[in-house]
Amino acid sequence: MAAETQKSRDAAPVDGGVLLCVVDETEELWPALRFACRKANRLGARVGLLCVVEPAEFQHWLAVGELMRAERREEAEETLQLVATAVQKQTGKTPVLYIREGNVSDELLSVVEEEKRITLLILGAATGGEGPGPLISFLVQKKAGGLRVPITIVPGNLTEEEIDAIT
Repeated sequence: MAAETQKSRDAAPVDGGVLLCVVDETEELWPALRFACRKANRLGARVGLLCVVEPAEFQHWLAVGELMRAERREEAEETLQLVATAVQKQTGKTPVLYIREGNVSDELLSVVEEEKRITLLILGAATGGEGPGPLISFLVQKKAGGLRVPITIVPGNLTEEEIDAIT
């Protein structure tokens, strides 16, 4: 019976949940992403990628606004695909992709609440003197105690070797 129990456990799919990263155009994305991939490999998890398209500000002519919206969405999809390819190479797993339109902070909070498989939020901190970045500042100052998942903040100046050493 013990062998049967072990066999059942081995046959069960490993599901360490989804480790979510926010995809944007910042340099600190890449250290956070490497950290997420390494941690996902160790936990048997998948990496989730959230890309938020900011709404078009030009509302004077509907057709122009819709064209701008479509262009932003296409750019976001291209960026997401590039990042997803990097995740696939590092983890051997297809990442979970989320694309939303709206305010980044609001959409991030919505995805974390809606997607119960998300177990960890991993964000990269900016390296400049202005602080860690607006999203991290918002989450830590206003929402950290109310999130249902922990937040890991990865310093944006870590090298690949340093990230590998801590994961």
